Parts: sequence; C-alpha cells; structure tokens
Amino acid sequence: MLEKRTVFILGAGASCPYGYPSGEHLRRRICLLTSILVEKQKELISAIGTPQSYNSFKNKFENSSTKSIDLFMARNPKLAPIGKILIAFEIFEAEQRSLFRERAEWEQYRRKMQGYVQGQDTYLMSKDFQGSIWYEYLFDRLTSGLATKDNLPDFSNGNLSFISFNYDRSLEYFLYESLRNSFTEVTEEQIIQCLKRFKILHVYGQIAPLRWQDDANGVDYHPQITSSLLKGTSSNIRTIYEQQDNPELSEAKTLISQAEQIFFLGFGYAKENMDVLNMPSLIPPSCQVYGTAFGMVEKEVKNVLHTMRSGRKADSNGYRERYDTMIESCDCLMLLREYL
Repeated sequence: MLEKRTVFILGAGASCPYGYPSGEHLRRRICLLTSILVEKQKELISAIGTPQSYNSFKNKFENSSTKSIDLFMARNPKLAPIGKILIAFEIFEAEQRSLFRERAEWEQYRRKMQGYVQGQDTYLMSKDFQGSIWYEYLFDRLTSGLATKDNLPDFSNGNLSFISFNYDRSLEYFLYESLRNSFTEVTEEQIIQCLKRFKILHVYGQIAPLRWQDDANGVDYHPQITSSLLKGTSSNIRTIYEQQDNPELSEAKTLISQAEQIFFLGFGYAKENMDVLNMPSLIPPSCQVYGTAFGMVEKEVKNVLHTMRSGRKADSNGYRERYDTMIESCDCLMLLREYL
C-alpha cells in the first residue's frame, strides 16, 4: 500500500487502453461513425428526438472545427442536450467493446492490424485501445503481499485517491471484478465495503453508478442501450462550462492541497481543466508531481513543465522548484513503472 498521500488525476487518455475514446477521438467518432447498428441508431435518434436533429448536430459539430465537444456545447447551449446524449451513447458503446487485461492487449494489436485496411470504420477501430494497460499494474501494486484468502487491501488510511475528469466507470468496474475474482471466499458485502473506501471523484459527473455503488439507481456495466437509458443518464453529465454547486470539486481541491505526490495520467493539461482545480497554485510546494505527455512534442512538454513549475507557490524557504515536476513523453503504465 502507498505510504505517501497520493492523488491520481485522470484525463481521457487514462481509459483509452480499454477501448474508450480520447477527447479527439470522441470528435472523430461523432463526426464519422456511420455504421451504427440499426437498433442502436433507433434508440439514439429516439432519445434525441428526430433524425433531422441528430444529423443537424453532427453536421454543425463537424463543420465547426471545434476540437472539444464540451466547448462546442458551451458555444451552442441549445444543442447541449443532444451533445450530452451523444456522449452518453459513446460511453455505453465503449463499455460494450471494452476489454481488460490480456484481452485488451490482444484487441489493441488486432485493431491496429485491421486499421491498415482501407475504410472509415477500420480507421476508427485502429484508434481504439491506445496505450499500454495500467489498471492491472496498479492493482498488482495495491494487492502485493496479500496472500491469504480474506486479506483484502485496506484503503481506509486515505493515502490513495483518484480525481477523474472522465464520465466512464471503467476503473470502478475493473477493481470490483478483480477483487471478486482474486478473493473468491470473501463475501460480496466485504468486497463492496472495501471498494467504498477507495476514493474516486468524478469532477464532471459519472454516467451512472454501478449496481454495487447504488442499489436503487445503479446501472449494470455494458447495459442494453435504450432511449430511456440515454435520456436518463445524459443528465448526469456536467461540462466545465456549466457553473453549479459541485461538492466533489471542492473535495478534489482539498485532496490536491494535502497531496505528497500527484500523478497526472492521460491528462491533456488544458488550461480550463487546470483552472477548475486551481492548479498548479494549489499543489503544495513539497509535493512531487509526475505526469504523462503521451503524443506530445518536445515544445509542448516544455510548455507544460513551465506552466506547472512557475505556477506553484514557493515553500517556506522561498523555493518554488525545490521539488521537481516530471512530465514524461510516455503512457500511463511506463510512468507508474518508473515513479510509483
């Protein structure tokens, strides 16, 4: 178990190894994907209202050249309800195709090879399952040394927490399934109580709680996609541009202000996302920071480093850079193997 107060800050890239889209790939899927199964397309259009509304949104978003669907909805608030339904659809679609462990690695390889075939759908498929799987490495670290049948990991010391900018439930689902199948003689209730001490905050909301998280309102992982599901869960989505009370955001700021080490995983360091958590000024001077910069060029990495270092407050001796910030051009797994 981790001895330092550790905060993991997750961006869209953190879920990509398991079949979820990055922000850039989400735009691609919304603008290009045309081969939706007929029954799913009917449910999606029913949730949106009419085929005309669906096609109008897609055409406007594509021709807007706006990289972020969140920003597009902020600029076009009347279209936001449709945008949120499309986001909900894409998340549940990702759940349908998501895989973990060795199957995720195999699927990544298979899709990469298939992507060399000409065609729009194979191009989109080749962009799924990007980056090395890392949930498995983290789980192994958290359960290392637990060799008896009922020796569950103890998350009650508060040293481990996650702040997620994502709406998906992949990490929660992975941890639940991994614990259930690692400790088969432990009761379901013990597994759930163990996981409820594992803090994961979704600062912009979660598409829906899982069944073990909420008996009354929980939704199974990879459920059947229906119109009512899309309309109901899309209301759980908040964007950065929507101002409203957010207790999870307040708690996230507290965690950052008390952290001894922070890992940015799959994070794009967009100014609006940094600002919403008062970063980097909120990061304690004594906190060690590590971050991925997968796909960034050298100049972009230098810009992130400059922003992170210059924006942090000085310690009591006046040192601002006494504790370094490490931003590496690698994926989540390689960063954790190097520094966790």
